[in-house]
Amino acid sequence: MAWLRRKTRERGQHRPSGTVVRSSTLISRLIFVLSLLGGLSLLIGFIRFGDHVTSLKTPLGPIRADGAAALTGGSDQRLIAGVKLVESKAVPRLLISGVNRVTTAKEVRAVAGGAEVTYACCIDMGRRATDTIGNAEEAAIWVQVHQIKTLVVITDAYHMPRSLFEMRRAIPDVALIPYPVQTTREFDGDWWKNERPTRALALEYGKYLVSIGRGLLEGDTEIALRQVGLFHKGKTP
Repeated sequence: MAWLRRKTRERGQHRPSGTVVRSSTLISRLIFVLSLLGGLSLLIGFIRFGDHVTSLKTPLGPIRADGAAALTGGSDQRLIAGVKLVESKAVPRLLISGVNRVTTAKEVRAVAGGAEVTYACCIDMGRRATDTIGNAEEAAIWVQVHQIKTLVVITDAYHMPRSLFEMRRAIPDVALIPYPVQTTREFDGDWWKNERPTRALALEYGKYLVSIGRGLLEGDTEIALRQVGLFHKGKTP
């Protein structure tokens, strides 16, 4: 009978090994499924992001606000649009955020157009910002100085969701009016068929997700969730 007990013990010793293998297989499959779902979610989110920003149009109707902020970078159309809003009396004052420290007002005017008197009375140039977060911080100081309650945000359409998110974090009590400008025909129609706009939008989508993630980690949960909610409803975040 001793041999029988020994065999029984040997079988019992092998049993946990099989259980471990099965558990490891289940965990591997679960990780694979979750990775697949995560990748699919990112792909769907990217497509929706691309379709959304490429469909944004520059407002045609009348705009009234206390001020406007044109964010440098991307295309010169941002600056041109901002100066036109001032000269059309839609806004009394404009901040051009992120101007290079060595760039003169004359050089900015050569790009953005507008009368010299307009720059003297109504256009301020922020020279500290080097990225979108810096734009928002620069705008926060500016709106406080000029007691602005409604602000037009001018930037490229693909850059608008991230810009609005950073602005909302920096100036949550100021009403923001998006003023997107479409700067290239490559973003029209079937943008995914062209490698250049697809890569540009993928890069911006990645930056947008990082901004949302950072907002969540830093405690701006309500603003981040609101941003995501607006995006999924098809509205300008």
